[in-house]
Amino acid sequence: MTCRQLQSVLNQLLDPREMTWWGPEDLWDEARFEVGQTHLLDGRKDAARFVEHASAHQTVVDVTPWLSHPLAKQLSNWITPTENHQPSVELSSPLGLLRRMSVALSGPETAPGPLDRLKWQGATTLAHFWGPLEKVAAVNIQTAIAPEVLASKPQLIVWTISTLQQVITLEVATGLPPRAWCEAVGPMGSLVVDGFLDPSLAAKPRFWVHDARGIPRAEEFSPVSEVELFAQDLRLAQHDSALREHWKTRIQRTSQWLEILEKSATESTLGRFLR
Repeated sequence: MTCRQLQSVLNQLLDPREMTWWGPEDLWDEARFEVGQTHLLDGRKDAARFVEHASAHQTVVDVTPWLSHPLAKQLSNWITPTENHQPSVELSSPLGLLRRMSVALSGPETAPGPLDRLKWQGATTLAHFWGPLEKVAAVNIQTAIAPEVLASKPQLIVWTISTLQQVITLEVATGLPPRAWCEAVGPMGSLVVDGFLDPSLAAKPRFWVHDARGIPRAEEFSPVSEVELFAQDLRLAQHDSALREHWKTRIQRTSQWLEILEKSATESTLGRFLR
């Protein structure tokens, strides 16, 4: 679903007069920020600025409806990236401790804005599964967290992040058919979700779980619309300060991940130029 389609659906579910959308190309305008009751950020590199300026009663959220879907929580329980977990998690997860994870995001548009949107979605995915950077650094104290850029072109960037236990690959590309693909592998099994940004569409065979022997495992998940759940959360946030703070924290974590990804890409490009 494109951002324009998402905006159209949310306008039908909520009062559009109470929402202010901020696209990647929109200039920061403090007056416009003060007017809106709910601010939806779409691939904003300066998202942390909105959190800093927001009052306790303002709702500021990044536009990632899939995180409101039960599948997001289900996957985060299965994809366990750190050693700091309970034995029950290991037993309940079909994967065991994460060993390898790959995320690929693409879209047809080639302007800078859509690429920024894909980068934000990629950083959001890393933040969702890995948590804050300081937590990752604490667990992998002997490992450099800075991502390595495997490929960097105007319409394609591929990062790899290696820790003591895992290898994570993130690919974002424009000028290609829309895709949001995620694969995770552990010693006990593997899973693949093709279309994780649209979990209500991820009916079989777009969702696979196999054990270490390659035998498929039957899984069930809710077909309810992630956009409808996101709209419910937006309504709830008007009266739920804890949810508003959760969204602000999520933006800060994603911003941290995006910053380190952008920095690594810039330094890699500069290094190739200097050589």
